[in-house]
Amino acid sequence: MLKQKTLLERMKEIQAEANALIDRRVEELRAETNFSIPPPVLRIEIEGKARGCPCKQAAALLEGK
Repeated sequence: MLKQKTLLERMKEIQAEANALIDRRVEELRAETNFSIPPPVLRIEIEGKARGCPCKQAAALLEGK
């Protein structure tokens, strides 16, 4: 029988996916600016649009905010 993942395991997986999505968006933005803006600055900009955890920030990116 397969062991069902715990809530904590699923949350960690979702947070990792959210961080990966944000990282991809940061790289897209860097490419749009000819890599002139450092990644931490772009990440802070994304974080500012959706305060809270990476999951909220990724949701905002997916919703186009």
